[in-house]
Amino acid sequence: MDWNTAIAVEPLGEGSFRAHVDEHWRSLQGVHGGIVAALAVRASESVVAGLGADPSTSLRSATFGYVRGNVIGDIELEVDVVRQGRNLVSTHVRTVQDGRTTTVARLHHSPPWDGAAFSDVEPPPSRPEGTVLLRWGDEPAHLNNVETHLHPDTTMFAGAERAEWLAWSRPMEPGADGRRTFDHAWLTMFGDYFPPAVFTRATEPARAVTIEYSIQIHHAEPTWTLESDEFLTARMHAVHSHDGFAVEDGWIWLPDGSLLATTRQTRLAG
Repeated sequence: MDWNTAIAVEPLGEGSFRAHVDEHWRSLQGVHGGIVAALAVRASESVVAGLGADPSTSLRSATFGYVRGNVIGDIELEVDVVRQGRNLVSTHVRTVQDGRTTTVARLHHSPPWDGAAFSDVEPPPSRPEGTVLLRWGDEPAHLNNVETHLHPDTTMFAGAERAEWLAWSRPMEPGADGRRTFDHAWLTMFGDYFPPAVFTRATEPARAVTIEYSIQIHHAEPTWTLESDEFLTARMHAVHSHDGFAVEDGWIWLPDGSLLATTRQTRLAG
């Protein structure tokens, strides 16, 4: 699975694009929402670049509403520029399949600004011995597109006390130098990569469909590179569930312990 091929978007004119999602992005239900979000990012980035924005402009936050599931096949993306300010560019992206809207998204792109710098977020957990490589059978599936090693206490349907994933991950394919580089589209996909955290607390399969996913990116680099022995650290914790809806917060750290991104998902959970 080649990442650049997976998120290739074909310009159709006037902010419209066409993309294709293949069987490598099968999910527990339909097509993985993260790859659709990544395609929206790539299409929005293409439009923003065409506006003549500052070259240091990058995606800083995005929210995706999954209003209908996608299936394997072609997807159309429609990008509207909501506002282009002196620095911040806001866009709206709608994905369409078979004439029906499947995802609605709003994205904010900006160069870095001068401002306060601090973090009260707890440091990332240390990787213990005995982590377990995550694989989802032998058939193509989105979970097999990222190299992920789970904390040994992280298991689906284990009845755990906390609805939480702890993992160490990186892009699947290294470059010729053994390093692995990823961009904002890949990071957006990865923020929605894990199965619902409520599955670790549950004792049997249950419905848990994402209806809204948000990501905030805290570094303004155009890409990031992991050395051959480095991983991202990810923690995804469903902090509350009631009346059939769960809220899941996520933190993604770079190998040096700095916070790269935060996420929040609202899921059906029952």
